[in-house]
Amino acid sequence: MIDLILSALKAQGIAAYVINEHTRESAERFFIRQREDIRRAKHVREVEITVYRDFESDGKAMRGSSTVKLQPSMTEEEIARKLAGAYESALYVKNPFFELPDPVCETLAPEGPLAAMTLDDAADAMAEALFAPDRMDDAFINSAEIFATRQDTRTITSRGTDVRYSAFRVKGEFVVQCVRPTDVEMYHSFEYAAPDTLALSDLSLDALTTVRDRALADAAPEAGAYDVILTKKHVCTLLSAYVDKAAADMVYAKYSPYAVGTHAQGDAVTGEALNLSVFPDAPFSSDGIRMTERPLLENGVVKGIYGATRFCRYLNLEPSGVYENIRVNNGTLSLEELKNRRCLMPVAFSDFQMDSMSGRFGGEIRLAYLFDGEGGVQLVTGGSISGSLLEKQDRLTFSTERYTNSHYDGPAAVLIPGVSVAGC
Repeated sequence: MIDLILSALKAQGIAAYVINEHTRESAERFFIRQREDIRRAKHVREVEITVYRDFESDGKAMRGSSTVKLQPSMTEEEIARKLAGAYESALYVKNPFFELPDPVCETLAPEGPLAAMTLDDAADAMAEALFAPDRMDDAFINSAEIFATRQDTRTITSRGTDVRYSAFRVKGEFVVQCVRPTDVEMYHSFEYAAPDTLALSDLSLDALTTVRDRALADAAPEAGAYDVILTKKHVCTLLSAYVDKAAADMVYAKYSPYAVGTHAQGDAVTGEALNLSVFPDAPFSSDGIRMTERPLLENGVVKGIYGATRFCRYLNLEPSGVYENIRVNNGTLSLEELKNRRCLMPVAFSDFQMDSMSGRFGGEIRLAYLFDGEGGVQLVTGGSISGSLLEKQDRLTFSTERYTNSHYDGPAAVLIPGVSVAGC
């Protein structure tokens, strides 16, 4: 199919393009309670092509673009029509001209635990890990879905790039339930770059404990200001603001004030200064840039601006690719030490959100632990938290315990002082 596409591009006179061919295989498991309900396998192939068109507008060089997806079942004529339509559409996208990344030719052999086992074996191992803690009398997993996937990608560009690699994922979702003293359900999802059975068992046990505690909680916290401890995936959501603000498109559009050397947490940090790096989902970006782990913040100071080729070119930066995953090397106190004060630790929200540009964060509390600083703890539900990372980022304290999933590797908890809590 690639040869047909290349011939069609040449026939259409399309000189600049990026082709991404994806072949996806998956082993899928669906459960009701601990009973496997459906076992399914998929094999999908598609090709995504971005075509570029160079023209002038008001005397300025432009490079418009348009992206289409092609299926293996398409005929040569259908492919030609799709590409012709995309090339015509690109004429109406008036982006200033930019050059595509320099050429790279490389084929990477599959590696890692998933490369050495079948997708079926990976899915079965993760299913066993998920249900291993499901032995409680009053809380259980009532449904689950598990997907072990392999995606083989080939990227070809008009500048001569031709790279091939494989990426593996094990992901899924499950619902836990407790029926006494009140009937409560809670949803959880997971994603790992390898079949991390220990991490999934820990998540499952934590979810079962959380839903049991939620069923017991019957009061909202008193309204007021609290030191708040965010944990695990909510720490990742909070810190993702720094990645968003260091993105080249945000900097170019002046939505973000970041530049190399910016003191991201302010000039007078009394808490922990952030040491944060970004790491990729795949070895190459969608336009063939080699992706590696890169420093983002060092002692709270911005060390790099990263992003898509177009915006990096506009900022006179070397294209680096888009990053969403973060690694954080911070942590000074254990979680027990963080809890040794009057504080609120929400562990489940209806929807915890972070607005990267304004710095506002918040969410409605489904379950939180209220510590009185003297060894007492109360289960609470209801109310909400809200705060500004911009106002608190100079006084953050992180746990020495760590938490890892496919998008985050860093402290398992962060203490934020003086957060507003709406309650009873």
